[in-house]
Amino acid sequence: MDGFIGLVVILPLLFFAGWILKKSAMLYLGRDWSKGWVGLFWISVVFGLGLGVWFSGYAEWDAMRFRRLPIPIEYKHPKDGWIPLEFPVYIRSLALGTDFVIGLMLAMFPIAAAMRIAEFMDESRRIKSVRTNQDNPSSDETP
Repeated sequence: MDGFIGLVVILPLLFFAGWILKKSAMLYLGRDWSKGWVGLFWISVVFGLGLGVWFSGYAEWDAMRFRRLPIPIEYKHPKDGWIPLEFPVYIRSLALGTDFVIGLMLAMFPIAAAMRIAEFMDESRRIKSVRTNQDNPSSDETP
């Protein structure tokens, strides 16, 4: 039963993070971005890989006495030190993988959102320029 409860928490987080990463990659590949955007995108990827490794291997949440983020796998007992939480092996592995993917997603999300806003602004400007440059046909005139 513990495995099922773990899956109920882990799988939605994993699918959400995967969806954000997929949308980010599709946004990046779907357009010819300037060098500044390309550089920011790849810097966020590298930062996200580091954040993912830190989340799945080294992060400790001392205030709550948990190790690993955002899905804890160990608890710090005041007297006994770090005690692994009782999870089946597959849930533990899935939790560590999810922690890595969420770390990557958290670093890439801001730049992907900024790219989406920039794309929206470019499209808005393009539509506005098409409207202002277009002749306005009148129903009174006949060809």
